[in-house]
Amino acid sequence: MPEHILSGIKAIVSMKLRRKGLTQKEIAKIIKSDRSIVSHYLSGRYPKEKILKIAKTIGEIPPEYGARIIHSLTDDKELAKNLIKELYNIKLSWDKDSCIFCGTCLMCEALTLDYLTINIDYNSCILCGNCIINCPTNSLKFVRESYD
Repeated sequence: MPEHILSGIKAIVSMKLRRKGLTQKEIAKIIKSDRSIVSHYLSGRYPKEKILKIAKTIGEIPPEYGARIIHSLTDDKELAKNLIKELYNIKLSWDKDSCIFCGTCLMCEALTLDYLTINIDYNSCILCGNCIINCPTNSLKFVRESYD
């Protein structure tokens, strides 16, 4: 069942990317699928409506929780990042005023502490949300990059 839910998320992301003007080839690269599968997603032939309903629900919950679900559906961190980025249009943000510099968030290579600054390497951040969940002061959060 998890692979079906992942297909539902890929279908929703495919439709969003198509509305942005991307070609099937470009979409296939982002969602790491064959172009024929992308064609099925865009034509509505796959996946079933029940699966799409679950995937749409995941897209409606707060991104810090949806991201964790998506990461649990695949071992491919790059794919998960691509799907989360396109589904939610988010990036990680740090609020220096509420941060107590405890280091609890420093659980991956994307975050480093430099004196009194948390540096975010957006290229290595996989949008897993673990740092957000573990931050005791809610100084890290996902913010929308744009609205579509």
